[in-house]
Amino acid sequence: MRKITLLSAVMLITACLWSSFTDASRQRRFGYLNTGPPISLGLLYFVPISLAVPSISHMFGRSLSLQELIDEDDEMAEALYWDPAYEVTLRKLSVYFAHLELFSMGCQERLICELAAEPETFSPIPEIFLKELRPLHGPVTRSPDSLMWRYMVAMREGFTAPIEACGRSYPKCPLPAKKILNMPVLKVWQFLASKFNVRLM
Repeated sequence: MRKITLLSAVMLITACLWSSFTDASRQRRFGYLNTGPPISLGLLYFVPISLAVPSISHMFGRSLSLQELIDEDDEMAEALYWDPAYEVTLRKLSVYFAHLELFSMGCQERLICELAAEPETFSPIPEIFLKELRPLHGPVTRSPDSLMWRYMVAMREGFTAPIEACGRSYPKCPLPAKKILNMPVLKVWQFLASKFNVRLM
């Protein structure tokens, strides 16, 4: 009985080895590839913010200044208090707003509010502006005279209210984000980001 069992085991092992050998030779002969799950390869393209922001500036052109449409009594951002801990952040935001030719406080606040209210609509612009408004460098001076605080309040307003409320909260700015930003160009950026993994840096 033991001899028969041992013989059966040897025959079974021989059959398995022969099957593996013939499968391997068949794969070599016909050029079969790995039958495991497919591997996806992708590339991530980084685009400088300094290129992206000017490209989506408003469509009014140089002949009609955006400032001519804004309430003359509106404050200028430079006149407010800049928290020393957030000076680098505020300088970055100042450059972004300068690219958009947006210098009045009311329009800057309304833009931030609307970007926070509908980030998907204006992507990737909210990622550029709103990431700078995180209080990572300590407490912010809670005052209407503090530029950083005003920006943060505008962002919170957008997070908690519909986009239409931003126009009511900042009535000195007559232009919504869709008029400040060049929406057709923004759609192109969104297409590139979805198809080619384009990211801003």
